[in-house]
Amino acid sequence: MSKTSALDLASGLGGKIRKEQVKSAVDQYENYHEIYGGEVESRTSNYADLANKYYDLVTSFCEYGWGESFHFGSRWQGETLRESLKRHEHFLALQLGLKKGMKVLDVGCGIGGPLREIARFSSASVTGLNNNAYQISRCKELNFSVGLSETCNFVKVVSVKDLAEDSPLPWYLPLDSQFSLNGFRLTRLGRFITHMLVKTLECLHVAPQGSLRVSSFLETAADGLVKGAKDLHAHFLRLGSETSGQSGGDLKNRASPASSTPTDGSV
Repeated sequence: MSKTSALDLASGLGGKIRKEQVKSAVDQYENYHEIYGGEVESRTSNYADLANKYYDLVTSFCEYGWGESFHFGSRWQGETLRESLKRHEHFLALQLGLKKGMKVLDVGCGIGGPLREIARFSSASVTGLNNNAYQISRCKELNFSVGLSETCNFVKVVSVKDLAEDSPLPWYLPLDSQFSLNGFRLTRLGRFITHMLVKTLECLHVAPQGSLRVSSFLETAADGLVKGAKDLHAHFLRLGSETSGQSGGDLKNRASPASSTPTDGSV
């Protein structure tokens, strides 16, 4: 089962990185980015290291706060985050017509939450592709715990239409810090409690040094996702009101080439 306790968070943090090296890994990860003095050439030439450090550092936080399925799904009033993710995964299995005897490839499988749900729902065999060794090890642990080791496996690889458009709730809502009992860890209060918990665990040397900074990475990313989604939605609403009654072709022609808005008719 998914690791959701404070001790699980502390023990899993860092992935394949040794606990005493987590702090230096956080330093190295930060130094890849321009805000900390990093350069584009360094990120490009060390992309595999950057990606693996990120997933090693954040996976236990994602599992702790989000669950085993690291994705979004359309969500309805009264539906929990977990229920919406499972429904989305069942929808995919049904749309693909999956059934026993079929073989499915899951590219970028994370720790295999969708893979397991779809395999159990459809009885198909699923192979997950991932470039992070720690996430693959978690996949295997979780597969074994639910008896899917024989039908689902994983391959480590080298890095190389929104379904929620009719949903009354936006896809980013779980990250929007609104109060919710079933998604309490994602609310402002839940984040604050997690922040203090991680800080305490780090001070007590239960969690490795650098844990609090990893938590801050994810909070910043969550806030950025929400802000970006809201800004994009507002921009589309303005563009739509300005071009009310025009055809898709007219809308395309009115979009400025210098605008960040897509001009391929996808608006």
